[in-house]
Amino acid sequence: MDEKIETPSRSVKRWKNTSIKNWAFRSMFLAILLAGGAYFSPKLFYIFSHESTDNAYVCGTIVPISAEIKGTVVAVFVDDNQFVNEGEALVRIYCKDYEALVSQQKSTLLKLKSEYKEIEALIREKKKLLVQLYANKEIATAEEALAIKEYRRFERLVKNGAVSQSDYDYNELQQVVSRAKKKKAEAEVEETREAIEALENKLIAQKFKISEADAALSISQLNLDRTTIKAPLAGRIAKKNVDVGKYVEAGQTLLSIVDEMDLWIVANFKETQLRRMRVGQPVDIEVDTYPGIRLKGHIDSFQPGTGSVFSLLPPENATGNFVKVVQRVPVKIVMDPPADPNYPLYPGMSVIPHVDTGQAS
Repeated sequence: MDEKIETPSRSVKRWKNTSIKNWAFRSMFLAILLAGGAYFSPKLFYIFSHESTDNAYVCGTIVPISAEIKGTVVAVFVDDNQFVNEGEALVRIYCKDYEALVSQQKSTLLKLKSEYKEIEALIREKKKLLVQLYANKEIATAEEALAIKEYRRFERLVKNGAVSQSDYDYNELQQVVSRAKKKKAEAEVEETREAIEALENKLIAQKFKISEADAALSISQLNLDRTTIKAPLAGRIAKKNVDVGKYVEAGQTLLSIVDEMDLWIVANFKETQLRRMRVGQPVDIEVDTYPGIRLKGHIDSFQPGTGSVFSLLPPENATGNFVKVVQRVPVKIVMDPPADPNYPLYPGMSVIPHVDTGQAS
């Protein structure tokens, strides 16, 4: 069979076709390479300029609400997951015994105050009496001085025989009587002064009794107010564990309130990731609950110690064998307002933060 002889024109044509195919393939490869570079370059830049971890979760203010007094629950005003405002009544405990105690202590306080006024009035009377007794003492002193003068004069006169012995004896008796009156007046003055001093001391003691009674009344009134448990902040009810008829003890947790407006993220980054992290750097936040959605935040602070340092049993590397383990440091990330109500966050939800370490704080 005869072989076909390839002519120059056919050879040139085949070379041209091959060249066109090669250029088309190369162009297509270059286009794919450029498109891939355009697509993956930002992602690669993002990866190299961001630090991320899946060891992160949402935290928030969770306030346990406990009973401050003991008693039987007579009313519960909230349900599970209900929103409450600050100051709103949550639970009421039986209050009749606390009311009776407040009434009794009010009566005791009124009685002590009445006794205090009686003591004050008695002191005023004693002081008025003391003024009179001082006057009596001065009169008795003057009478005694006069009696002494008379006695001395009669003493000279009786020696000269100018007066009788009976007049002398009577004058001597008057001197003794005046001296006795003076001593009596002095004794009455001293007795009244001591009585006033005793009453003033009793008044001071009465003041302490009134203060104690007033403090006891304040505590009883406070306990009466505590029979109605109110919300210390606005939030949503969680872990309700109280019902009408239950007997609760002081300190027993009845429910919790979650402040939905005070949320943050704790991300446990490896210590090797912290080199370029600074406070204030922006953070993109992926939430497992909302795929494809990224929320915004920024680094607020770094915990001054690794998580293991603050654990219940911190490691003691100076004893036994040592195995180096990369530690994690909790980083607090604050959400940037405004919050999107379409994507609510709750404490405990898992997130993946991406910290932009390329930006300075």
